[in-house]
Amino acid sequence: MANKKLTIIGATGFLSTTITRQLVNDGVTVRVVARNPENAKKILPDSVEIVGGDVSDKQSLITALKGTDALYIHLNTETTDMNLPFYTEREGVQNIVEAAKANKVKHIMQIAGLESLHDDFFLNGTIETREIREAGMKLIEDSGIPYTFFYCSFFADSFIRFVDNNALYLFGDLPHKIFFTNSFQLARHIHQAIENPRALNQKYPVQGHEAMTFQEATQRFFMIYDPEVSVQKLPLETVNELGLPATEAAFLRRIWEVCGGLDERFVSAETYEHLGQPLAGIDELARQIKNS
Repeated sequence: MANKKLTIIGATGFLSTTITRQLVNDGVTVRVVARNPENAKKILPDSVEIVGGDVSDKQSLITALKGTDALYIHLNTETTDMNLPFYTEREGVQNIVEAAKANKVKHIMQIAGLESLHDDFFLNGTIETREIREAGMKLIEDSGIPYTFFYCSFFADSFIRFVDNNALYLFGDLPHKIFFTNSFQLARHIHQAIENPRALNQKYPVQGHEAMTFQEATQRFFMIYDPEVSVQKLPLETVNELGLPATEAAFLRRIWEVCGGLDERFVSAETYEHLGQPLAGIDELARQIKNS
């Protein structure tokens, strides 16, 4: 059987690099559309075909997507300003959709946050920039191209980004249990969705199989990944004492407020049925990342 093929836009971020590598390890033939191909070559496997393309330049995308059947989009909105004329996840996605239509792409997949499918889990509300991503997803949904959306819970991989001087700080009251996911699980689901008729026009929640609090999850993770890292809880007001610019501090505080109100229930049974069970929980994830 021939290898599955996938084109990825947004493959060089913290999470998407791991996803791309895992897809390659699983035998997927991957093409990456990158704004900076030379940088992409430094961090992605040698077997990945890397082509130039920018989501702000529709013609470059039309060229880059030639021969693409399945496309995965992994973009981020990195600003809190809701009044800009261009966002990668909205106007950029509009360009992607038009380029995909020009190339008769058969399937578009995209990552999203669980809040866009189950905002009822978020007792303290959600981050406002979700509206930008959701507008882009609506463009995909209305395009007529079959789609698969992955609405992900909190990525446990991200714990290592919070470490500062061998300490990880948790801000505010975080009482609820969360079904933490990870990049390896999402890569598995993406792999199983390629050329899978059951996955077309589906909106899949992506959660791990075990619920735990932030404190339990981070402590278990670092016990394996790096026992030198201590997990410390601080009052939410402490964010204002970090010396960050006011807008950055306000955004960070809002993120932790949202996390404090995240009260999930398990809703991913159909995802598991269609796209497979996750292979790595918190402990195995820590081992995989440590040994990678």
